[in-house]
Amino acid sequence: MSDTTNEDFEAQLAGGFILLRPVSAAAQAWVREHLPEDTPSLGHHLAIETRQAPPIFDGIEEDGLTIA
Repeated sequence: MSDTTNEDFEAQLAGGFILLRPVSAAAQAWVREHLPEDTPSLGHHLAIETRQAPPIFDGIEEDGLTIA
């Protein structure tokens, strides 16, 4: 089994935020199209408040992208 991932996004809980990292080119395009330019970021991760995450995750999945 390979150690590489085929996920489009990686997500991890960090306090009251979810750090969402677009990994694939499709994920990066999705972020540009669906999230405001001023979405807070931390390095390569977007800092999403946990209360705002469910509709974002739903939109990602509805568009056929994956989250690890």
